[in-house]
Amino acid sequence: MPKLLVIISSGKEAKEKAKTGVLFAANSIKFGWAEKVEVVFFGASEEMLAEDEEFRQMVVDSFKDYKPLACRFIAESKGISDKLDFVRVEYVGKIINELIDEGFVPLVF
Repeated sequence: MPKLLVIISSGKEAKEKAKTGVLFAANSIKFGWAEKVEVVFFGASEEMLAEDEEFRQMVVDSFKDYKPLACRFIAESKGISDKLDFVRVEYVGKIINELIDEGFVPLVF
């Protein structure tokens, strides 16, 4: 069974793509399609999480018992860290590399 690293980087210009990534990751967790699933919001998707109520609510509803990651560097540079209290805000560069080293398959939406 694969281990999946779902990176959601699309912003408001590609909101449907980001929503597809959320849906795929949530269903992978819910239905056990993968051994493990890690979700990382990175770049423009973080701004959408902070500013788009519909998208934010979809994420909260989709990941009830799981807290996805968001990039601390991006969040702090955009001044949106305080709006991302429903995700784990961490420096994700090293985390992403470690997950790939552990055999996680990256999927980018």
